[in-house]
Amino acid sequence: MERRVIILGGAGDGSVMAEAMMQARAAGAGDTLVGFLNDAMSPGEKIYGVPVLGKLEKWKELGDDVHFAWALQRVGLMAERVERLRQLAIPESRFVSVRHPQSFVASTASIGAGTYIASFVSIQPMAVVGPFAGVRAGANIGHHAQIGPHGYVGPNATMCGYSRLELGACLSPNAVLLEHKILGRYSVAGINSAVTKDVPAGTVVMGNPARPLRVMRRPTVAGVADDGKPMAATRKEAGRGPGS
Repeated sequence: MERRVIILGGAGDGSVMAEAMMQARAAGAGDTLVGFLNDAMSPGEKIYGVPVLGKLEKWKELGDDVHFAWALQRVGLMAERVERLRQLAIPESRFVSVRHPQSFVASTASIGAGTYIASFVSIQPMAVVGPFAGVRAGANIGHHAQIGPHGYVGPNATMCGYSRLELGACLSPNAVLLEHKILGRYSVAGINSAVTKDVPAGTVVMGNPARPLRVMRRPTVAGVADDGKPMAATRKEAGRGPGS
């Protein structure tokens, strides 16, 4: 059934997601993109030729027949984005998953609501992609691998079999997470890193083999630090992740 979809996001990830939706629709399997919601732009402005309809809070004014796509991931600021989604209080049932038609998803893989799967991604049997996760172009998700909610797998990154990303964890472009290894909550593995050991929550690692670079403020289940403030790492430390 075709659905009317609004992207929550900006000109960066939002444009990428819009193109994937247009490609899927051209292939006969997509939803209809009707607009964007964006806190930094004015109604009537356009992103990728599609109008901005208002700020994120405008979702409350839209009918139940309208669905949403989440395009607000950003490496190093993931906890802030998780908290923003919680504040919006949009029912998870209103979110769609966006999948580029030039991706492969095994029939036994599980894909959560609000996810984005880019072109040339390969998701192998029994893999799990949690809600609001993003898997970028050329990434490979091995069999039985698990991406937790809001997890991010960058372009050409690889999760080997049985590896796991926990809540908000980020595997940057060209990085590799070896078999059975865990990238803890809100941790970041930088560009080209080879993660050979489990990474604790809130830790930035880089290198081959990956070594700790710094520890961010400790995350909580709610996605904010123990002092009540969102965690943050600089874009340099996080390996320069995607914009929004």
